[in-house]
Order: sequence, then structure tokens, then C-alpha cells
Amino acid sequence: MKIGILGGTFDPPHSGHLSISLEVYKKFSLNKIIWLVTEKNPLKINRPLKNIEERLSACKKIISKNKNLISIVFLEQLSKSNFLYENIRYLLSKNNNKYYFIMGADSFINFYKWKNYKKILDKVPIIVVNRQNYNIKSLNSLTAQKLSNLKSNFINNKNFKNKWTFLNTKGVSISSSEIRNKVNGS
Repeated sequence: MKIGILGGTFDPPHSGHLSISLEVYKKFSLNKIIWLVTEKNPLKINRPLKNIEERLSACKKIISKNKNLISIVFLEQLSKSNFLYENIRYLLSKNNNKYYFIMGADSFINFYKWKNYKKILDKVPIIVVNRQNYNIKSLNSLTAQKLSNLKSNFINNKNFKNKWTFLNTKGVSISSSEIRNKVNGS
């Protein structure tokens, strides 16, 4: 099976997560999408506003009409880590599925700071999805420069000349950060 992984804190999950999941699902002819929910982003200082149970529940509500295409997964108790590399390694140890990691252009800018980012790229190709006001920044980022010469080992995939590809989607101009700021009155 070909499975896309959209990772994050989902604090809160929103229609943008669903929209890009469905677009990537279609564009790459995937069999399924996993929302890999993390308890806390290792690169962010602030803790999520909602606890993990509340966020998992909210994710299930958002995908309710698409639960045959999208699954909600929390692996950190099994993988013993909140780092993406460990969670991907755990998933790969359980089956022979082909995984693709989906991330927003805003997150891609700092991808080179992620723990084991090169090892992640050895395990799964990355699909970078456009985000309003971040496309040019991400394509000109230090991450893009560092990864520009890494050729894909994912043979027979016309979408991946390198270990990552940029997908320009219809997009939704909404983010979890914006929602949290509105809720907090910032």
C-alpha cells in the first residue's frame, strides 16, 4: 500500500489538514492517509493548548466523513519517541507499505533542524505542500539548498526526481497557529 503521513500536533485540527490530505491522496494515488499526531513538537517551546486525548478526538471528528481514507494514529507510546524518524522507523518495522511524509512549506523551511532529517529522507520521500506566504521562502530555504543534490532512491516514481517534491495545491489559508491566536485573543 502507498500511505501518506501528515504529522503534527493538530492543535487544533482544521479543514486545511483535511483539504491537503485529500489533495495529496488524489495526486499521488495513495491508498490511505495517516494523521500522525504528536504530543508535543520537539522544536516548539510552548506546549499544545489541548491535551493529546482532546486533539485525537477532534481529529476523528474532522475526518469523520473520510474515515475510510484517513486514520488517526498516536504512536509515541509504542515507538517511545515523539521524533518523526523513530515513528517512521516503527511504522516501517510493522509492514512493507510505502510511506510518504506530507508537510507544509512553512515546516519545510526548518526541516534541516529536525532530528535525523537525512535519515528520514532515506526512509520516506517528502511531499511539501504549499502554504500561503511560505512558498518562495521554503523553495529558497537552507533546507531546500541542503537537499537539492540528494537524488531520490525511490525508483519508478515520476513525482520524485529528488527525495522531496513540492506540491502546489488549491490550499486553504488557515493554520492551527492562527486559530490558537484567535482563541487566545492575540
